[in-house]
Amino acid sequence: MKTVLLSFALIFITGTLIFGQSFRMQRPVKNNIQVNGSYLYGEPHISNPGNAHKGADILVKWDTVYAYGNATVHTVAYNPNDTVGGYEPNGGGNYIVLRSTWEGRQIYVYYMHLKLPLVTSGSAVTAGQPVAISGNTGFSTGAHLHFEIREGSPSSGTSRSRRNPELWFAMPGMGAIYGKVPGASSSTRVDIYPDPKPRPPYTTYGYSLTYNFNDPGIGIDPVYNENYAIGDVKPGTYTISALNGAYRRTVTVAAGQVVNADASTDAEDDILLKTADYLMAGNYPNPFNPETTIEFRLAEAANVRIDVYSSEGTHISTLVNGFINAGKHKAVFNGNGLASGTYFYRISAGDKVISGKMLLLK
Repeated sequence: MKTVLLSFALIFITGTLIFGQSFRMQRPVKNNIQVNGSYLYGEPHISNPGNAHKGADILVKWDTVYAYGNATVHTVAYNPNDTVGGYEPNGGGNYIVLRSTWEGRQIYVYYMHLKLPLVTSGSAVTAGQPVAISGNTGFSTGAHLHFEIREGSPSSGTSRSRRNPELWFAMPGMGAIYGKVPGASSSTRVDIYPDPKPRPPYTTYGYSLTYNFNDPGIGIDPVYNENYAIGDVKPGTYTISALNGAYRRTVTVAAGQVVNADASTDAEDDILLKTADYLMAGNYPNPFNPETTIEFRLAEAANVRIDVYSSEGTHISTLVNGFINAGKHKAVFNGNGLASGTYFYRISAGDKVISGKMLLLK
């Protein structure tokens, strides 16, 4: 790691750095079939941009789809009398739900827009077992498999229950990248160079977006705490950028690994987003409920004050107010009793003043 000497610096550490996680599921389709890279998890919904796409669309057309792992068939929703609309004409059409556990958590996985289920409710399935034939039923613009992961509850109304499937499975020999652009608003563009996708089979994908958290169903992984992800990445070294270059990361990906872009060897330098005399970064987790943590390190002792304000400018609380020695410190903000929305923190340390945006989502 490079050493940067500053007479006075306020450096935020964005959270626990996690290297080389592995995938959790078997791919539910044949390995020559791509995920639709132009309509990814968390992107604005095709018919209502205020909402978001809650799963991954895999471009498998009227072909067999497979169990992602050992599981129980929780639901089979099938209407053989409507070959167009299926069981849910204005939504998922014909679908099945498989249930399993991961790290003690209940996971419900939806296979949507099916032509035909091949399993029955309550039956057990094993990894790689054929479970359905993909199709184009329900609200669909073409034959594909909508693959959706819900944690904790099968209900569509459960807040923040969805997870990004591209962090759970990949093509053989591929990896994935995740990260968090500090302070980025929903649907902020995230670029990666060089092209990370295996082509063929990929014909789609140009860039990613941070998740659209305006949709209450969109959640983040409890391990990764990400606000963007890039799946099916070829092994190699990549540069990721956002916010006109203010966020920039260099990350190396190996086959079978899920890699944190914010944990590069130069992470301490990369965390800094410099503009003039300001050094800025975000809180974690962000979005949060009910608590979020700001960690900071002082190169020199200083009088430090940290205040939190609503988006209307109303003072909410003072987290820190006093003389603090050099070193690493943290302040915790608790949003209990506050409404969901955007809040701002303001930090003054000596002659430096910086601010950041936090999103409370309940």
